[in-house]
Amino acid sequence: MKEFVLESRNDWEYYHVPELTDAGILHGFFTRRSPVSPLKGRQAEAFLDAFSLRDAISLNQEHGTDIHAIGNGDRPLKGDGILLYKRGIAGVINTADCLCVILVDPGFPMVSIVHAGWRGTLRKITSRAVGMMTERGAATQRMVALMGPSIRGCCYEVGSEVGDAFLEAGFPGDVFTSVNGSLHLDLAAANTHLVRDAGIGFIFDTGLCTYCSGDDFVSYRRGARNARQMNFVAIKDR
Repeated sequence: MKEFVLESRNDWEYYHVPELTDAGILHGFFTRRSPVSPLKGRQAEAFLDAFSLRDAISLNQEHGTDIHAIGNGDRPLKGDGILLYKRGIAGVINTADCLCVILVDPGFPMVSIVHAGWRGTLRKITSRAVGMMTERGAATQRMVALMGPSIRGCCYEVGSEVGDAFLEAGFPGDVFTSVNGSLHLDLAAANTHLVRDAGIGFIFDTGLCTYCSGDDFVSYRRGARNARQMNFVAIKDR
């Protein structure tokens, strides 16, 4: 399977893995050159039209671990993860330094998308998503994990209390680095640890830092207090 590529559909510029897209798993980590959230009105219609989708679900994100399995007509309001096995419906997560993780079983098909800041990562929201998928018939040996753009270990300074909490929760020490004497957390490395521990071997990481790449991504720590970029996943309609 090839790595991520940058493409555009209409006004939407995004990173995706073409082989997964060709297999009917529509997904994307959008850049700041795409329309920004919230996804409403004509902007929502334009998004659905660009990716040939029927509907999109987004949440008021709370840095928790609530993940919603979407059935017919479900419209949850709050949470930090969405699980989908209905075709033509996109799960949308908005970020501005936090990590978005997409999990896919293309052979089922079933997908999920989660918002993993340091709090959600510490509470292992990604592991919870894997568990919810396997409970519903997904198989870890077929699953693929995609790590989106986020603030990386090069730029994400955290306090010693965060480091202690991660170590106490069983995370390995290599999810942290020391930069000029300060403790830095790599969210993608921490979530990679979670999915590997869950038995997923196919992991693709954009490797992109939202703080370093200010021209390409919204970054809360660079001053973007209100703006967010979108990330989505959906199973292609027949």
